[in-house]
This record gives sequence, C-alpha cells and structure tokens, in this order.
Amino acid sequence: MINAFPGYDFVYFEDDKQFHNMYRGTDLGRGGYVYAEPGMWGDVALLDVQSMHPNSAVNLNIFGEFTQRFKDLLDARVAIKHRNFDKARKLMGGKLVPYLKDESQADALAQALKIAINSVYGLTSANFENPFKDNRNKNNIVALRGALFMKTLQDEVRERGFVVAHIKTDSIKIPDATPEIIQFVMDFGMKYDYVFEHEATYDKMCLVNNAVYIAKYASKEKCESLYGYIPGDNKKHPNEWTATGTQFQIPYVFKKLFSKEEIIFEDVCETKSVTSALYLDMNEGLPDVSGYEKELDKLNKTEISIEVDALNDMENKCKELEELIAEGHNYRFIGKVGRFCPIKEGCGGGLLMREKDGKYYAATGSKGYRWLESEMVSELRREADIDRSYYDKMVDEAVKSISNYGDFEWFISDDPYNRENNGILPF
Repeated sequence: MINAFPGYDFVYFEDDKQFHNMYRGTDLGRGGYVYAEPGMWGDVALLDVQSMHPNSAVNLNIFGEFTQRFKDLLDARVAIKHRNFDKARKLMGGKLVPYLKDESQADALAQALKIAINSVYGLTSANFENPFKDNRNKNNIVALRGALFMKTLQDEVRERGFVVAHIKTDSIKIPDATPEIIQFVMDFGMKYDYVFEHEATYDKMCLVNNAVYIAKYASKEKCESLYGYIPGDNKKHPNEWTATGTQFQIPYVFKKLFSKEEIIFEDVCETKSVTSALYLDMNEGLPDVSGYEKELDKLNKTEISIEVDALNDMENKCKELEELIAEGHNYRFIGKVGRFCPIKEGCGGGLLMREKDGKYYAATGSKGYRWLESEMVSELRREADIDRSYYDKMVDEAVKSISNYGDFEWFISDDPYNRENNGILPF
C-alpha cells in the first residue's frame, strides 16, 4: 500500500500570507480535489471510491492505537451496506448483534454508523479543540491524502489517452471509458488501499462547471455490450436523466427539458427563507412612491447644520415624505419562511420583500415578479394566474448553457451516443 506522494510541498505564498498544498503544479486546496472540463461527453463512466476519507484516516493511522476501532466501524458499515450480515455480526466483538436481529432495519444502522464515521473525520480538522484533533495537523491530512491520490490518478488516466472530464473529491468521470481503463482505475486504487465502484455510465453528459451537470443513464443493453455487466445505477435508472446542481434540478426545468413528466402545481412553487422577516407588499394599484423614497433616502444622507430651525425643517420634511411613502405600500407579514407562486401582473400579487432594520429589500430571486402564497393560490384555484415566464426564463438559461457545448436538440433526443463515430458529438 502506497502512502507517499513524491513532489508534494506545503508552500507559503507571500501574496496571501497562507500555506498551500502544492502538487504537480496544482494547488489542491484544503479539502477534496475538484477538477472539471466543461463540455458535452458520451459513454461517461462514473467511478466512485468507497468511503475515501475514512479509509484515508485508517491508512494514515491518524488515531494511533485507536485507529483499529475506527476501522471496525468502517468495516461494519461496509458489510451491512453489502448485506453481509454474518460478517457484521462478528465485528466489534459482536456489539452489533442486537441491532441486526431485524435485518429490515439494517439501512438505519448503516446510516447511524456513517454519521459516527463522518463526524469523527470532521473533528480531525475542526477549528476547535477536541479528542480527535491533533494540533500538528495543519493542512487536513485526511482530505489531503485523497486529493493527492485523485490528482495522481488523473495524470495516470490522461497518460493512457483518456479525458478526465470531472473529479469531485472521491469520484472520477471518464468519457469513452473502456473496460481496460475502468480496470486500470480499480487496480490503481488498490495500490493506495482505495476500492472503486463502477457506479454508473452516462450515455450523454453535459458538464457546465465543477458542480453542475445533466446526464442520461445508458441502457442496460448498452452497458452489457460495453462491459459485460451493468453498473448499479444503470440497473435502477436505465435511460433516465439525472441532474446534479441546482440549475438542472429545478423540477420545472428538469421535467420540461428532460424527463418530460407532467408539470404539477408543486413545480411552480418557490420556498423562500430569511433570517429576519418576509413580507408581501400588496401595492398593486397603489400610488408609485419611488420618487419620494429616493428623496427621503437622499435627505437622510444629507449633512445638516446643528441649528435648531434647520433640524426641525429636516425632521418635518422627512415625516411628510414618510406619510406619502406609506400610501404606496401595503406590507403583509409572512414570517421567516414562506412558499410562494409567481403571479402575473394585474392579478393581485405582491412584491416579496425581506425586512432588515426597518427597511425593505427584494427577497433573493424574487425581483421583477409579483408573488402570492402558494396555499392561497391553491385554495382559490388561481393556478391560471401563475406567471410561468419566471420558470420559462430558467428553461431558456438551461438550454443556453447546454448549447454552449453542443447540439441541444441532439443531446435531449433519444438518439444514443455512438463512440464509434470517433467520439465526436454533434455540434
């Protein structure tokens, strides 16, 4: 098992007065390694490391004599996840036996172990003192080991003539992946005591940035012909679409462009939350007082003399403007959280505002539209008043994002990707 990465250096940068994890000309940061080559890709193999950070902690022997106890937790979770209950019952001195009498509860037990495992890992790099933190650990060595490995793997895959489209901490996506390169990745991982799973193959994938992509799972038949087996996610979701990142996960966008499912009422509702308070300004039909508001704001910023008469004049003017401004607003308190629908102009919607220190500002993502609480829209059967242009704009933006990298109509069509076409996607 390899536990060294020649060429790594912890480098101090004068420009930001910080130390950086430098390896092969790349700043790996302090967490998981992330890399992306935005584009439209086909036959993309998604290979994922089982429990990367916990395994890194074990291989670094980060807890000294107590590391074996941590490994027992990890092995128990893996055994339960793979339904190897006999093995799980023998681990940890049989302590899990009482919790495995009802095997239908195994998933809950695996989740409980996962929480414990991940919590311990997080505490190794916490900013506060705790029993799992070693003060010599200045650069989060658990995450660093995984990052160093993934960067090394990336270079090795590239040397073999393949593109690495995406790396996200513990997973790698390789377009036009062959059985040979998949096996190479798995064998390479074993050298560092990492176990890879071929989680899925995407027939098509459009990667927009290092956190956002939309992809279509390859069919069972295609996977069988490519590899002689079917990855787990392809068994569950053949020919289905999957989205990662908010842009394509928005239900209206996902259904309209990809899944073609029926758009229901819940898909045109937005949940908004603030730390202060939300209000609906039901000012449709009230006087436009924006001019008065600008005048009051300017007056409040004006420096005045300390003469009593001047101060009184200013206070009187401010009071007069505040009374005029009040005529143009009808604020209705909602609370810190609310669920709303965008409403067409002229249909009685209000401006969605957040209040802070007595002033009102447009709630994030609400500007330019009027809103009503979703419950009211539903109870009054006013679905026809919903302003779908709010969502259609998101659809247009999604289409534009994908079109930057290829033929959108081909991408969303049922035409499968054909790697024999020299790996060239229609553009």
